[in-house]
Amino acid sequence: MSDRSRVDTTSAEDKSIGFDYQYYYFLNELLNLKRGQVVGLEVLDDVHLELPDGTRLLVQLKHTVQTNAAGLPKNLTTMDGDLWKSLSNWSKVIVDPAEGRGNVPAQLAFLKTTAFVLASNKSETLTNKLLSSIASCKAGDKDHAGLVADIAVIRSDSTDAVVQGYIDDVLALDPSVSEKFFERLSFSLGVDAIIDRCKVSIAEKQIEVSRIDDVFRDVDSALRSDVFQTVKARQKVTIGFDEFNRRYRRYFDRVRSERLVVRKYQAAMPSDLLDQTFIRQLLDIKDVSHESLDFLTKFTTRRLQFRNNVEQWTQEGEITQSDIDDLEEEAEALWESKFLSAYPNQRAAGDEEASARAIVADLRQKKLSLASVELPITISNGGFYDLSDRPVIGWLSNWKDRYN
Repeated sequence: MSDRSRVDTTSAEDKSIGFDYQYYYFLNELLNLKRGQVVGLEVLDDVHLELPDGTRLLVQLKHTVQTNAAGLPKNLTTMDGDLWKSLSNWSKVIVDPAEGRGNVPAQLAFLKTTAFVLASNKSETLTNKLLSSIASCKAGDKDHAGLVADIAVIRSDSTDAVVQGYIDDVLALDPSVSEKFFERLSFSLGVDAIIDRCKVSIAEKQIEVSRIDDVFRDVDSALRSDVFQTVKARQKVTIGFDEFNRRYRRYFDRVRSERLVVRKYQAAMPSDLLDQTFIRQLLDIKDVSHESLDFLTKFTTRRLQFRNNVEQWTQEGEITQSDIDDLEEEAEALWESKFLSAYPNQRAAGDEEASARAIVADLRQKKLSLASVELPITISNGGFYDLSDRPVIGWLSNWKDRYN
């Protein structure tokens, strides 16, 4: 008896991954669109492709989380329910009277402009009798009657009533229609690392290796949102070449034109926000209070975003230590100007805390430049916070003695 509950066996594991597999296959098709082509998601099939000449490619996608002894997705077997369900679905589509295809001429006309692909992460195996028979037929080693005879034998060998019903739908096709159907049928098996395929497609658009994940993340996020909104509005999810370029090209153009791409990292917060030197400096001048958790978190996030982006850019070779030194020199010069103005002869006069807050307020409006690229205000703020955390700069007149 299985240790898994009924809830476990029918929940997110299969359904969620199966939908994501379908979605990312759709995304990869979009990334490879040619002018005049259109891709649809759950419109004519799981995914479909329309070509400029009026022909269509219907794709059924089958994903499994089951693995073999080697840890790879299981093989597509002769009696695989997914295999026969797909062939059954297509057989019914071909003869659908509601679409005016209740007679053989109409069915043949439909097949003239329609092709079919079964794509799956399941692996191909030489022991699959159906795939072997289809391959022999296409190679000219077996005629269509021989293929139909093999399918009839497979049906007789099956002990699954559901699979037998699927096979009956296939065998019910008119011989001329069946022959054309199998001519127009193909398989794309072993398609497992579908996200990696998407990233390869992005790379083939002349995107720098270090920027591929950025483009993938942005396009994926925008497309998911667009698909959700389209489905919510009860509209069909179909996207053509021109529309895809119009809606998503900016994510490719941005990484080509921007030398430094600012990324948002999920940085781990320090265990004690108040123990950070730059936070202590802000607390001491009453810029924030101990209870201002939202500001304490926000300022810390900006400092960490600055540090993480600088480290990433350095690793990618986008900037050098000399570039970082130049930024810090510029930041110190901006700070120095305000500091000396607030404290003539480096001595406090009047309300020192107010003077210190004025320095901070002014620097929060300054944008820093790194390698000749102007940084966003939030990242620039993080740069000043980072310098005051080390501390290289401070706000009170005696900051060196207090925090070093």
